[in-house]
Amino acid sequence: MKRILTVIAGITVLFYLAAGIVCAEERAPAITLQDQYDKMISLRQYEGHIVVLIASDKEGSAQNKAWAKAIREHYADRVIVQGIADVSSVPFFMKGVIRNDFKRDGESILLDWKGEVFKAFGFTKSVANIVLIDRDGIIRHRSSGSADPHAVEELFKKIDERK
Repeated sequence: MKRILTVIAGITVLFYLAAGIVCAEERAPAITLQDQYDKMISLRQYEGHIVVLIASDKEGSAQNKAWAKAIREHYADRVIVQGIADVSSVPFFMKGVIRNDFKRDGESILLDWKGEVFKAFGFTKSVANIVLIDRDGIIRHRSSGSADPHAVEELFKKIDERK
């Protein structure tokens, strides 16, 4: 009987983790990366603000603009939107080219050359990853995939809880 209860408890925890439900307060990792303009940016400098990270590798990058547009149209400058690009697969001799390509975007995008931030956050490859961080640096919501209306509305609901 004890073994069955342990298995049920384990399955329940896995279900909540798979559903993206944060069971306990999880502090955002203390990351510092350079953007495409060589500016060092740390998540710590955003404490006191609501932050949405939009992170992807090249395959998931097509989904990023829709997320950023939806958030900025709804919240303007009341929410900080910070992009992060996994560029760990880029050969060292192509770094300058990639950095210049990101400059065309105009927005600051943190460049994760070693893939360490993607590992620290547990981001999924080939899709956009969305992380909501509250004013105290606590992760309040995670999702991945396209900015479909349901996913966007769920993020907005979580942001509005933090105002």
